[in-house]
Amino acid sequence: MEGDMEEYKQEFIQEAREYLDLMNQNFIKLENGDLNAINEIFRVAHTIKGMAGFMGYKNLEDLCHKLESAMGKVRDGEIEITSEIVDVMLKAVDAIEEMINKIEEEDSDDINVSDIISDLSEFMQEKKDKEQVREVDLSKESFGNANIRVDVYLSEDCIMKSVRAALVVENLSEVSEILAVIPDENDMEKEDFDGHFTVFIKAPDVSKIEDVMSKIAEVDRFEVSLLEEQKTEVKGEIEAGEVREGETEWDKAKEVKEEGRGKLLKKKDRKFESIRVNIAQLDTIMNLVGELVISKGRLLQIATEYDIPELKEAVSIMDKSITSLQDEIMQIRMVKVERVFNKFPRMVRDLARKLGKKVEFVMEGLDTELDRTVLDEISDPLIHLVRNAVDHGIESPEERKAAGKSEVGRIRLAAWREKNNIIIELEDDGRGLDVEKIKQKAVEKGIITPAEAESMSEDELKMLIFAPGFSTKDKATEISGRGVGMDVVKTTVEKLGGSVRISSKKGEGTKIRIHLPPTVAIIKSLLVKVGHETYAIPISSVIEALYVTEDNWKVIHGNPFLIVRGKLVPAFKLRDLFNVVDGKPEREVGIIVEKEGERYALIADTIAEQQEIVIKPLTGYLAKIRGFSGVTILGDGRVVPILDISSLLGGDRLA
Repeated sequence: MEGDMEEYKQEFIQEAREYLDLMNQNFIKLENGDLNAINEIFRVAHTIKGMAGFMGYKNLEDLCHKLESAMGKVRDGEIEITSEIVDVMLKAVDAIEEMINKIEEEDSDDINVSDIISDLSEFMQEKKDKEQVREVDLSKESFGNANIRVDVYLSEDCIMKSVRAALVVENLSEVSEILAVIPDENDMEKEDFDGHFTVFIKAPDVSKIEDVMSKIAEVDRFEVSLLEEQKTEVKGEIEAGEVREGETEWDKAKEVKEEGRGKLLKKKDRKFESIRVNIAQLDTIMNLVGELVISKGRLLQIATEYDIPELKEAVSIMDKSITSLQDEIMQIRMVKVERVFNKFPRMVRDLARKLGKKVEFVMEGLDTELDRTVLDEISDPLIHLVRNAVDHGIESPEERKAAGKSEVGRIRLAAWREKNNIIIELEDDGRGLDVEKIKQKAVEKGIITPAEAESMSEDELKMLIFAPGFSTKDKATEISGRGVGMDVVKTTVEKLGGSVRISSKKGEGTKIRIHLPPTVAIIKSLLVKVGHETYAIPISSVIEALYVTEDNWKVIHGNPFLIVRGKLVPAFKLRDLFNVVDGKPEREVGIIVEKEGERYALIADTIAEQQEIVIKPLTGYLAKIRGFSGVTILGDGRVVPILDISSLLGGDRLA
């Protein structure tokens, strides 16, 4: 039993955190005038309260009940929504999150929330709390208005049946008028509740009821029945025969429920459409698929080397299956960016209030999908960018008004797919970047020399905001100004095989665009030979390839260049970079790659082949080596380094 409760606890923590995200999002919507958010907040608070009660976390249950009561008064129009009230309610949400963290770490919700409860009570003006759950009027007269009956059977393995039943009733209340529920909420919370309950409602349309019910998880089956007059026959297998003289269907249904007899006709079956999977298990499966890809390459090499037609045919069939398996696993690993984006509205709102600014925050492309690993890695950099947009970018209302702008600043965070890349763009209509100030600060901090400052282009100067230790603020605050954050953005993005672009105009705003690969687990690469060594270059970094000849190879002031379509492209010989001395190629090849919008030529001896490879990240001491993003294992067992173009050509490339 103890093991079962631990499993329930983990599921409770995971679901509670998902509900907290919903709460934060809907409080922001409510503050912005969306009154529909009230019902969603109310539902979430009630659900967490029910789960906490089931798990025995009394403190958490009481706080949720208090928040629920306060939201009830908001819903009833007794309390007017203001930013101050939302502040207090968001403090309650933060306290709930703190309790959940403590439950996970210490299995205790013992946190002092008396101040928050006191603040909530003040806003409720010390009036007697009304019951916030929809109370069912059990009178026969009230039930007589019902025209639809919904019988619900929850799945046998539903962990919190009373909470799920409350969710069903709440969802039905959004499209109908609930007149009665058998058994009532108190009975549902008892241990002997079997997950079967009946809801009597009044609604104009049966299809909406069925649509709502079909979308609720952990419902094994349900039946929607139309009621005629009060004196009707109870249909199905509950009880045959006519209703007795003077007896309403309400009496009959109550009697049947009490006796616990019969079953409803199964009108719709509800099967599990999804399951929760541990992230570690997904990573393990991904690694195993990677090993299959490597083994496939080995078998293909053996079949070719020894010319075995039967093996070639078998490997060809296996190749298709492994490719399909790989595609499916990659798809399972894909997560919508809204998982990360949804934390930002609350963060922007809190920062703006702290800084005395007015900000409209807009999000687009929430359905865009990224590999879970990429999304997890990019989360912190995005936090830095959004915080900077609020702190550095958006001006104070007075400053904006003086500049002829609206007092309310606008920040837009968007994501979309473009060819083989995912684009994440953050744009604000704030003060923009002051290139002269950036130049001055960079020289003061020793990031660049005065001579370099004068020779740099405007775009190059703007990119200095990503330099370690750089900040235009004279005084550090708790929000920004310490010169950390923006360098993390650039480093992380480039480590993922992406790039960052920035465009800005003083007084008009700033736009930062991040290009990311959709996944970093299995990639297509170009295998190149340098002497007896083989290196892999990600295809996403490669623009084109061409042979090096006397006509297109130039050395100017000691610096080698490759002439590509009339333009000089800086060239780097991989032989020199990696101190390869063996062998001498008859004809070298230049692989044109792109880094931060600029093109460079990597000179190799020859191109071996294009191949799909599995990335094995470098760990321990090797993780500190610049110039490599990881290694891969070829079919013949050779370990091949994967070049990281950004750090390889970044100056401190092989530290």
